Amino acid sequence: MMKKTIIVAACALSTLFASGAAKWKNLDDKSHVCGPKLTEADLLGKAVLVFYWDVADDRSVKYLPEVEKVWSAFKTKKFVVVGNYTGVKNDEKIKEAVQKNKVTFPVYYKFSLDPDPQTIKSVPYFNVINHRGVSVYGGVGVKDGTEKVVDSIGAIGMPISLCGDVDLKKFKGLAGQLKLGKNLTNVIKQLEKKKADKDINVASEAQELLSAVESAKDDVKADIDLYKEADPAEAIKLIQLFMKTWPKDDSVADMKEALPELKKAAAEKAKTDKAKAKEKAK
Repeated sequence: MMKKTIIVAACALSTLFASGAAKWKNLDDKSHVCGPKLTEADLLGKAVLVFYWDVADDRSVKYLPEVEKVWSAFKTKKFVVVGNYTGVKNDEKIKEAVQKNKVTFPVYYKFSLDPDPQTIKSVPYFNVINHRGVSVYGGVGVKDGTEKVVDSIGAIGMPISLCGDVDLKKFKGLAGQLKLGKNLTNVIKQLEKKKADKDINVASEAQELLSAVESAKDDVKADIDLYKEADPAEAIKLIQLFMKTWPKDDSVADMKEALPELKKAAAEKAKTDKAKAKEKAK
């Protein structure tokens, strides 16, 4: 392992973009260096590992085979690796390094989230962005980065926990009710009352649960926005669950209005996917 490099502001981005998807900087033909070309659609709804490197830095070049291994291991999943070339652009030297290390993932010049959540003074550097467009890892460790990749891939499509990290002690009886698809109207009323309970532990846990539920609601909304483009059928499923869980939420009316177009989009996507599969089987 390489010696620890000096990192400045290596704090992960924790704010979702309004659209529910990451915004990418320098994802265009002008910035493309080598490998497959990508579009926003290719990255939508996927975990993304951005590898910062430079041919002038031997350590980062030596990491290319390691990053290629991660790409090879998970490229059949909802996952993409993008090489973020940060140095002086010299296409010949970059391509030489790529070919020598048998790199197959795409490489772009100064590619990142916009705004870039990472400010670094040296390479190599790894940034893992989950399917919601949130940076969940920024650091120099390929092992730590790979673990976050595995976690991020595994989280795609998994039910969102309404309890978050709250350890249910005073409200264990609510465990079966605090699930997506269950009407939470009465549960929320109960927890709101318990916030003023004389028992400080009861009041504290009630507040923690309310915060966790609110955070989960935001996550579901973000996933709905994300899947409207990436997977309309999944968006429909989440909308239906959301409306059962939070029937009085202000966004329910807009969700209902969006359903007919989403159903059309889901049918069209299913038709297109079937045609692609048939073509691939030939």
